[in-house]
Amino acid sequence: MLTRMTDELLDERTTTGAFGKSKRSAVLNSELARYSREGWRVEHVANGQAILSKNKRIGWFWNIVLTIITFGLWLIVVIYKVLNRKKSTMVITVDSNGVVHRE
Repeated sequence: MLTRMTDELLDERTTTGAFGKSKRSAVLNSELARYSREGWRVEHVANGQAILSKNKRIGWFWNIVLTIITFGLWLIVVIYKVLNRKKSTMVITVDSNGVVHRE
């Protein structure tokens, strides 16, 4: 459904020229919906631009196994990993022609 909506908006762009603010917003919202399904979190949205972030995953299986084997000593490492996870950041911008740019 979202791809159909994006395709319809892109078809309108070819007939009318540049995108208006509401059409750019609709394209941006469809892109944000797609990325949020993939696990990205929306940090900020303004003026045809959005900032998304995603925490890196932690391999829970081996951390739990090591915590059990070491009688909880490995839990110190797990807590350190959870508190210092790396964060991926992406900026999505929709220009006046309706083209989506990712940085």
